[in-house]
Amino acid sequence: MPRRDRYVLLGLTLLSVALAAAQTLAGINPDVLLAVPALLLVLPLLAGRYVGEDGLARLAVRGLATRRRSPATLGSRRRGPRLRPRGGRLIAAALAERGPPAPAAAR
Repeated sequence: MPRRDRYVLLGLTLLSVALAAAQTLAGINPDVLLAVPALLLVLPLLAGRYVGEDGLARLAVRGLATRRRSPATLGSRRRGPRLRPRGGRLIAAALAERGPPAPAAAR
């Protein structure tokens, strides 16, 4: 982890501890502590860098590299869409237990 990221994390930790101490010593409403997670997310963005963005960028590049396949392999593996009953046919398929009765023999 780069030194700058460590300082940002240390600063955010000290800020959250300071808010908790101020809330305890000054008797401020405990709802102030609900703002700490939001500050932990927003302050690195305001500083111009989000902690761990390098790792996210590496994961995104790795994901793009594995998704690319040649068109020949795509054509052989591609299947047609499965047609599933929808709407009224879904209800009919769920209730169906047997086919219609056989036509009666002509008399």
